[in-house]
Amino acid sequence: MEHQNFLIPTGALIRQGGRACFRRIVNTSPLLIRVQSGTKIVMADDKPLRLDAGAYGLLPDYQPLTMENIPKAPQQYQTVALPVPRQLFEEAYARMGSIAVPSTPLPARSSHMPDEAAVLFEYCCQPGNLARLPGAIARARLMELITWFALCGAVLGQSRSPRLEDRLRQMIETDPAFGWTLRHAARSFNMSEATLRRRLAAENTGFSEILSDTRMNRALGLVQMTALSMAQVALEVGYDSPSQFAARFKERFGVSPRHVRSGSEPVERIGAEVEHSGADVLSP
Repeated sequence: MEHQNFLIPTGALIRQGGRACFRRIVNTSPLLIRVQSGTKIVMADDKPLRLDAGAYGLLPDYQPLTMENIPKAPQQYQTVALPVPRQLFEEAYARMGSIAVPSTPLPARSSHMPDEAAVLFEYCCQPGNLARLPGAIARARLMELITWFALCGAVLGQSRSPRLEDRLRQMIETDPAFGWTLRHAARSFNMSEATLRRRLAAENTGFSEILSDTRMNRALGLVQMTALSMAQVALEVGYDSPSQFAARFKERFGVSPRHVRSGSEPVERIGAEVEHSGADVLSP
């Protein structure tokens, strides 16, 4: 097998038992998704988009999103998500030539996906399928999938200049349970602690805030995508105390991790207007 020069992505099944609205969710890779059951409502820059069961969509990287996942009884909410490196989107669009790339990265729907594209999406999402292929073929399959999404209306917006916050999130994501400190981060970025603190302040954030938020984003994924106990999830993101973890999770997302899995609490909603109107996109 030839050397792989990029990380082979694997699809993940996101399950949710309780309705919940999650604010300021940041993906570090673009996501190609298909809603299997229930409804997803995604908002960025006050522009909401509704994706019902069977719909395909594209979620951008490094764009804070508000996402509401709505189960439809008696089923759980379920979505399949495939993270794809941004560079493959850019290569695919360059080969298409005439594609119009939006200046702002926003969530987008891929309408009227043909059967061939749907089969390719399922193939790419299945664990091990892409990993068994030579690297060049795996890249080609993913770029073909990106091209189908683009032809059906879902195009990834232009990359903005990387922020220090984004680089820091990437670093913490490699091992959320590690005891990260400002000193660790400063050394990794070859700068003094004072410089790192000042540059993060210029982006209206701070090290502790980014550390906590990155860990909670990871915890949400573990709650939705694995069967790990809450104590195990807590350990995976650097919390020795499950009760402290649960309190921080609820502070961050407004619901407990157990509600996300099974549903038990009243929650804030952004999707009521969509549900009643049946419209694809909400008015701001």
